[in-house]
Amino acid sequence: MSQISNREIEQTLRNSECLISSIEVAAAYERLAATLNLHYAGLNPIVMVVMNGGLIPAGQLLTQLTFYHRMSYIHATRYRDNKGTNELDWKYRPDINIKDEHILLIDDIFDEGITLKAIVDEFKVENPASINCCVLLNKEHNRKVTDFDVDFVGLDVPDRYVYGCGMDFHGYLRHLPGIYAIKEDKM
Repeated sequence: MSQISNREIEQTLRNSECLISSIEVAAAYERLAATLNLHYAGLNPIVMVVMNGGLIPAGQLLTQLTFYHRMSYIHATRYRDNKGTNELDWKYRPDINIKDEHILLIDDIFDEGITLKAIVDEFKVENPASINCCVLLNKEHNRKVTDFDVDFVGLDVPDRYVYGCGMDFHGYLRHLPGIYAIKEDKM
């Protein structure tokens, strides 16, 4: 990943607009947690954070979960230097047995769904009792993979390059508490 300068980051922030405020994001986390608490009550799932993007949404959700759960993480990507490829690269795959387990994957965004679907397809081979996906954002467009959808969505976002809440701008700005995009007149 090539590093960009502080000046480029600052320029990006100046030329960006907040699409979803931190207050709206916090409310979405509360709604998601309430739904997950109802769905997973008594199931004792394994919650798997999809790194890197899922780290912040998972951190926000996990403190609000009232059901017993175990945690792990996975790190698989199709991206090299912010460009998607067709190959799934497993950077870390947990060595736990998921047969007959309930699995909850937490990620930042459901964009085209290629990476998330590939992860789910690989895990289904191990015969979990269930496998569900939870994302903070669903990007609204018609380029989604076929025969796949996520189970729990916090908010919908327009079809733009977004960052914040786990999503990055060239490796930076994941920490922002709202959802941002470069102003359309600056693109």
